[in-house]
Amino acid sequence: MECDSEFRELANHNEFVSDLEQQGYHLDFINGYFAIFGVPYLDETGGLQHGDLFSNVKLDGWAIDPPTGDHQMWFRGKRPHAADGHQLRLGGGAHEVHISDSIKTNQSFSFKLAPNGQMRDYESFQEKVETYLHAIVEPAMDKYEEATPLRAIEMRAADQGTSLKYPDSMSARYQINDISFKLKGKSAAIVGLGGTGSYVLDFLAKTHLDRIGLYDGDKVHVHTIFRIPGFIHRAIGRKKVDALAECYSQMHSGIEPHPEKITAANLGLLNDFDFVFVCVDKPDARKMIVEHLANAEVPFVDCGMGLTRSKNGLNGMLRITGVSPKSYRRTVGTPYLPTSVQVEDEYKAQPQIAELNSLNAALAVVRFKQHFGLFDLIDEKLSLVFETCVFEIDGIEEEE
Repeated sequence: MECDSEFRELANHNEFVSDLEQQGYHLDFINGYFAIFGVPYLDETGGLQHGDLFSNVKLDGWAIDPPTGDHQMWFRGKRPHAADGHQLRLGGGAHEVHISDSIKTNQSFSFKLAPNGQMRDYESFQEKVETYLHAIVEPAMDKYEEATPLRAIEMRAADQGTSLKYPDSMSARYQINDISFKLKGKSAAIVGLGGTGSYVLDFLAKTHLDRIGLYDGDKVHVHTIFRIPGFIHRAIGRKKVDALAECYSQMHSGIEPHPEKITAANLGLLNDFDFVFVCVDKPDARKMIVEHLANAEVPFVDCGMGLTRSKNGLNGMLRITGVSPKSYRRTVGTPYLPTSVQVEDEYKAQPQIAELNSLNAALAVVRFKQHFGLFDLIDEKLSLVFETCVFEIDGIEEEE
């Protein structure tokens, strides 16, 4: 920015400006001109272009007064057009205004509001800016899916130097970037993208992990959409990893879908990750995968869930086990790491228990973040079990 301190004052004293900034507009305040950079518009051929929009402001201290009698704005770019090829009726014409030594406009706009055929002044600076933005941007966004006026999002995300496509403003706001950035350069795999695994992905896609590998050979069925986060349009019939990767790649650029099951033949693929989430429901597959990870000394969390029916309803049991080899050796073949099928398991007949899937995933991700130092850890437990009917967590601690 030309003068960041002046823009900060403007944003701090004008909620509308602050809101635009938080949405992701690339803004500045330069020599008395309010600037919006990277505004998408259509040129005379219908092509997508980007220009910069400027307006002078009337200030009372740092508060922006209504632009009474002032309906002009200036533009650096070509004349914007409608989808049918006609030039937008924004008034004005060729006009050079010296904004700064490096910025000069080449267009002027003179667009007045005329509700019911009666022209009137803009009632606020917000109304003026929103009117121009709507008129210029809407044709471009209607025609091009990738068109967006929120150019600052990509810029700030790039400044982070991670795979996140959106800036982690929450970590910055609460001054915990040093904690969140502990996942920079790290990788994690999720084996099994059913209910629990898909929620693990939902959580991991909001971190600074470098890579997130997805392993599952199954397709999305009707019952699947009751267990995964949100709703993915036209997901049914597609491979789970492909549908989920396409959805979450809008937020994280490091997601790698692998539409295949982990078997004895490809277990070595997991050795390339810094952490593995095991979210499979077949005990023999669980034992094979976790045993391999323990022997390879790859940190992991194994997730499990079960339901039993009582007189009044269902009792859910959620389990996480990991992250070290000793957690496997102490728990294998026990209820903390079962390797046999539970015959009377209502979960097989009633799989739409999304809140338990998400809670199971949340426990696993908290344990994962403890491993990398994002959350504090005092007494490490090899396995944790949460039971819904008593709302308590039990666990196995490390041996002395």
